[in-house]
Amino acid sequence: MTDEEAVRAAVLDHVESWFDGDAVRMERALHREYSALEKLTAHDMIEATARGQGRVEDAHDRQISVEISYLKGNTARVTCLSHRYLEVLQLVRTPDGWKILNGIWQSRASGAALDEPVLPGSSEEPQCRSTLPRIPMPQTFCEGRALRRPRRGRRRR
Repeated sequence: MTDEEAVRAAVLDHVESWFDGDAVRMERALHREYSALEKLTAHDMIEATARGQGRVEDAHDRQISVEISYLKGNTARVTCLSHRYLEVLQLVRTPDGWKILNGIWQSRASGAALDEPVLPGSSEEPQCRSTLPRIPMPQTFCEGRALRRPRRGRRRR
């Protein structure tokens, strides 16, 4: 199996196992140090998969596509699109094969949108409009999208 095929297989294990509720397959796909932007660990993802949390989001046509944007040496970056999620995943080669080390995701179904941008000098924090519960984070995120404030001061040359 080529590296490209192995990376693709690990990503499909991750995505398909979520919708199938297959915790064993999810565990096979995730690195033990896995983390997601929402502070989910490998243990959290495996348990949620075992509970069948992704099964309620499943569809007959999952529309899964996997695009490998970087694959060199022991690292890979992949964008995975399904009927429900857009995920950007980073994978590493381990003695046990390719594993997903971290990822960010955005729901395609919730229709979450950002409020008006924060103007420079404003003291208001950016907010998310979403039906999902707010997760306290050092920065504000909307389902995997980091909201960045404009830089102040001089630019480096």
